Order: sequence, then structure tokens, then C-alpha cells
Amino acid sequence: MSQKYKVYLWVSVSALAVFIFYICFQTIFAKEEGRIRNFILQGRRAAEARDIFACAGMVSNNYQDKYGNDRAILIYNAKEFFAYYKRILIYIEKMEIKLNDSKKEACVELVAVVLVESEESKKEYIFEKDKGRFQIKLVKENNKWQVQELELFEPINIMGQEIS
Repeated sequence: MSQKYKVYLWVSVSALAVFIFYICFQTIFAKEEGRIRNFILQGRRAAEARDIFACAGMVSNNYQDKYGNDRAILIYNAKEFFAYYKRILIYIEKMEIKLNDSKKEACVELVAVVLVESEESKKEYIFEKDKGRFQIKLVKENNKWQVQELELFEPINIMGQEIS
């Protein structure tokens, strides 16, 4: 192997090592805002994959929203949603995180665009523009962030039904 390729190989391996160290450092020493951001992105990936088990694991046992839904109802509705739509794409335009002083509770306001495709290949936007604003209240349980409440700011249309 020529000297030139050895230098390229050494630089590549060094860059990879620095990158892996950075990822490990961020995971171990990340601030709570970073952990919450990762939690939200993990939820986005689970929803896009239509993974009901991953989504259910992110919801607090004490979930209760102002619409009268508890954890079981929310998970049932997510299961129906995943069965109705064969494809889900989520683009988060804005994420604003507010932690309380104890860093055990947080409120995340999101603006997102959600494009879905039904079994009949009908595409529709569920969240977009002003209808894309919603709020998620999180609580830290057993050293993990969990969804405690979900609040929509505008009514939306899902599976032919308006939800407000």
C-alpha cells in the first residue's frame, strides 16, 4: 500500500473515532433538552415506522388529556391510525422545549407537517400550517421521558373525522 493511501486511511479512521467519541459523549452527557429532542425524534421514527409497541412504550401510565383520553384509548387510537394509513411521513418544522425548574417535567410545542397515504393510495395532510401546531407534556418517570398529555391547538381531520 502506498504512503498516500496510508495517510488517507489514517485520517479516515481518526475522523471515524472522533465521530464515535462525539456521539458517545452526547449520549452520556447530553443536557435534558437534548434528551427530550432525541425522545421526540425517536417518537417520530416510531410513528413513521407504524411501530405501535415503540409508541406505547413512550406513553406514561398516567396519561390523561383534556379530551378525556387515557393511555389505553390513546394506544387504541394509534393502532387504528397505523392500520388505516399505510405510509406516514413527518417533518418537524419547529420544536420549542420548556423545562420546569426541577427538570422532571417539560412542555414541548411542535409545528409539524404530517403527510399520510391510506390503503386506497389517497394522500392527505393531517398537520400543516396552523393545524400543525400541538403541545406535548412530558414527565420523567424511572429516569425516562414519557408522554403525559397531548394537546392540539387547532381541529384536525383524521380518517374522515374531525378531532379537536
